Amino acid sequence: MTQKYALLDTDFISKTHQIRKDDENKMIDRIMEMQGYRFYCHEQIKIELARHNMGNVSEWLNAKILEGTIHCASDKEIMDELHTIYSDSAEAMYANMLRNGCEAYRKGYFEENFKRLQELDYLTISKESFLQELETDCCEIGAGKNLGELKSYVLLQVLSTKLGEQIYVFCSDDKNARNGIVSLGGARCISILTAFMRLSKDGNLSKKDAEPYIQAYLDECRKHKQIAFKVHDASKQMRMCKVPCEQVIEEMYAGKLEVLQNGNLRYKK
Repeated sequence: MTQKYALLDTDFISKTHQIRKDDENKMIDRIMEMQGYRFYCHEQIKIELARHNMGNVSEWLNAKILEGTIHCASDKEIMDELHTIYSDSAEAMYANMLRNGCEAYRKGYFEENFKRLQELDYLTISKESFLQELETDCCEIGAGKNLGELKSYVLLQVLSTKLGEQIYVFCSDDKNARNGIVSLGGARCISILTAFMRLSKDGNLSKKDAEPYIQAYLDECRKHKQIAFKVHDASKQMRMCKVPCEQVIEEMYAGKLEVLQNGNLRYKK
């Protein structure tokens, strides 16, 4: 079986931890059981989940990291990898990857927030000093500024460079976030909705066995007054149409829909 590499973001972990059959069976647990996947997250995701820790999701993540189911990468580990690949250019490469991630998120974010990194001489600074300056910038940026997303973008670029393989990003339903991931090159997005298709294909979870999770997910949608999903039609123009949530689920399992690189669904021709 070909190894697949998957990156988990804060929103995906948090929401699929809430979608559950019962206290012992969460949707994220079924994701972890999928065959042939190597799961990663950035250390910043761990920090963000610990900050809010709704429904003990932080304890869940820590347990998965300890047992080796999820590999949690720190900035130090990323820098070590970059030094192996790029030698003395590693600091410049990290800064460039972070800049790329910021641009994918919002134009001008890097210039506004990473003041110290911009002033460094990347060719002379030590790895330790670079990491210290990076940490200082991040501390000043503070909570609630999408640092987890940005650090995940860096990790995504490192994994793509190191592995040269298809990377899957299990991410939020936010359209801009998913487009940002695609813009960094090569990754395929899997939203919470399309994760059900992955569970059917790679997790051997039949529609019948998935039903409690599907209903829990639809209940969450109703709580937020969401009664339809946006789906591309089969035309060349790929027009977006709103389709009732239950209908989309049925049509996914009936094989009428395909998943695009950005995680959107499209009707097959």
